[in-house]
Amino acid sequence: MKNIDREEILNTSKWIRFLFMLGYAFAINFVISISIGLAFIQFLFFLFTSKPNTAIANFNTHLIEFVNDTLAFLLFTTEEKPFPFKKEDEEVVTESEIIEAEIEESDHIESSESGETNI
Repeated sequence: MKNIDREEILNTSKWIRFLFMLGYAFAINFVISISIGLAFIQFLFFLFTSKPNTAIANFNTHLIEFVNDTLAFLLFTTEEKPFPFKKEDEEVVTESEIIEAEIEESDHIESSESGETNI
Protein backbone atom coordinates (compact mmCIF):
# COMPACT_ATOMS: atom_id res chain seq x y z
CA MET A 1 0.00 0.00 0.00
CA LYS A 2 1.24 3.47 -0.83
CA ASN A 3 2.10 5.97 1.84
CA ILE A 4 -0.41 8.76 2.27
CA ASP A 5 0.98 12.04 1.02
CA ARG A 6 0.10 14.68 3.58
CA GLU A 7 0.57 17.53 1.08
CA GLU A 8 -2.01 15.99 -1.26
CA ILE A 9 -4.56 15.81 1.54
CA LEU A 10 -3.92 19.39 2.68
CA ASN A 11 -4.07 20.84 -0.84
CA THR A 12 -6.38 23.86 -0.49
CA SER A 13 -7.75 23.66 -4.02
CA LYS A 14 -9.17 20.22 -3.25
CA TRP A 15 -10.87 21.49 -0.11
CA ILE A 16 -12.26 24.50 -1.95
CA ARG A 17 -13.75 22.12 -4.53
CA PHE A 18 -15.24 20.09 -1.67
CA LEU A 19 -16.94 23.23 -0.29
CA PHE A 20 -18.33 24.04 -3.73
CA MET A 21 -19.55 20.45 -4.02
CA LEU A 22 -21.40 20.75 -0.70
CA GLY A 23 -23.02 24.01 -1.78
CA TYR A 24 -24.06 22.63 -5.14
CA ALA A 25 -25.38 19.44 -3.53
CA PHE A 26 -27.75 21.55 -1.41
CA ALA A 27 -28.65 23.69 -4.43
CA ILE A 28 -29.48 20.70 -6.62
CA ASN A 29 -31.65 19.26 -3.83
CA PHE A 30 -33.58 22.54 -3.73
CA VAL A 31 -33.88 22.69 -7.55
CA ILE A 32 -35.23 19.13 -7.71
CA SER A 33 -37.90 20.04 -5.13
CA ILE A 34 -38.87 23.15 -7.13
CA SER A 35 -38.97 21.06 -10.32
CA ILE A 36 -41.43 18.62 -8.82
CA GLY A 37 -43.71 21.52 -7.86
CA LEU A 38 -43.40 23.04 -11.34
CA ALA A 39 -44.22 19.68 -12.91
CA PHE A 40 -47.45 19.57 -10.92
CA ILE A 41 -48.33 23.17 -11.88
CA GLN A 42 -47.52 22.42 -15.52
CA PHE A 43 -49.85 19.41 -15.38
CA LEU A 44 -52.66 21.64 -14.09
CA PHE A 45 -52.12 24.01 -17.03
CA PHE A 46 -52.19 21.02 -19.38
CA LEU A 47 -55.30 19.62 -17.70
CA PHE A 48 -57.32 22.83 -18.03
CA THR A 49 -55.95 24.34 -21.26
CA SER A 50 -54.68 21.23 -23.13
CA LYS A 51 -51.27 22.86 -23.56
CA PRO A 52 -48.34 23.53 -21.23
CA ASN A 53 -47.52 27.03 -20.01
CA THR A 54 -44.70 28.43 -22.17
CA ALA A 55 -43.22 30.63 -19.43
CA ILE A 56 -42.85 27.64 -17.11
CA ALA A 57 -41.50 25.53 -19.98
CA ASN A 58 -38.84 28.16 -20.73
CA PHE A 59 -37.86 28.33 -17.06
CA ASN A 60 -37.68 24.54 -16.94
CA THR A 61 -35.03 24.53 -19.68
CA HIS A 62 -32.81 26.65 -17.41
CA LEU A 63 -33.42 24.30 -14.49
CA ILE A 64 -32.54 21.30 -16.64
CA GLU A 65 -29.31 22.97 -17.77
CA PHE A 66 -28.42 23.78 -14.15
CA VAL A 67 -29.06 20.21 -12.98
CA ASN A 68 -27.04 18.81 -15.89
CA ASP A 69 -24.08 21.14 -15.24
CA THR A 70 -24.22 20.56 -11.49
CA LEU A 71 -24.27 16.77 -11.79
CA ALA A 72 -21.34 16.92 -14.21
CA PHE A 73 -19.41 18.99 -11.65
CA LEU A 74 -20.38 16.81 -8.66
CA LEU A 75 -19.50 13.57 -10.49
CA PHE A 76 -16.10 14.92 -11.67
CA THR A 77 -17.07 14.86 -15.33
CA THR A 78 -15.95 18.48 -15.59
CA GLU A 79 -13.99 20.98 -13.55
CA GLU A 80 -16.18 23.87 -14.74
CA LYS A 81 -18.44 25.16 -12.00
CA PRO A 82 -22.15 25.57 -12.81
CA PHE A 83 -24.19 28.79 -12.61
CA PRO A 84 -23.32 31.48 -11.46
CA PHE A 85 -19.64 30.69 -12.06
CA LYS A 86 -20.18 29.15 -15.49
CA LYS A 87 -18.53 30.98 -18.36
CA GLU A 88 -21.06 32.02 -20.97
CA ASP A 89 -20.66 30.34 -24.36
CA GLU A 90 -20.38 32.36 -27.54
CA GLU A 91 -23.80 33.11 -28.96
CA VAL A 92 -24.64 30.40 -31.43
CA VAL A 93 -25.98 31.64 -34.76
CA THR A 94 -28.85 29.48 -35.92
CA GLU A 95 -29.44 28.44 -39.51
CA SER A 96 -32.65 30.49 -39.72
CA GLU A 97 -30.73 33.65 -38.78
CA ILE A 98 -28.20 32.97 -41.53
CA ILE A 99 -30.92 32.42 -44.14
CA GLU A 100 -32.74 35.55 -42.97
CA ALA A 101 -29.55 37.61 -43.26
CA GLU A 102 -28.91 36.26 -46.76
CA ILE A 103 -32.45 37.19 -47.86
CA GLU A 104 -32.08 40.71 -46.47
CA GLU A 105 -28.72 41.08 -48.21
CA SER A 106 -30.11 39.91 -51.56
CA ASP A 107 -33.09 42.29 -51.22
CA HIS A 108 -30.70 45.15 -50.54
CA ILE A 109 -28.57 44.27 -53.59
CA GLU A 110 -31.66 44.01 -55.85
CA SER A 111 -33.05 47.35 -54.68
CA SER A 112 -29.72 49.13 -55.20
CA GLU A 113 -29.46 47.66 -58.74
CA SER A 114 -32.91 48.98 -59.64
CA GLY A 115 -32.08 52.43 -58.30
CA GLU A 116 -34.45 52.32 -55.32
CA THR A 117 -33.29 53.58 -51.96
CA ASN A 118 -34.35 51.84 -48.77
CA ILE A 119 -34.56 54.02 -45.69
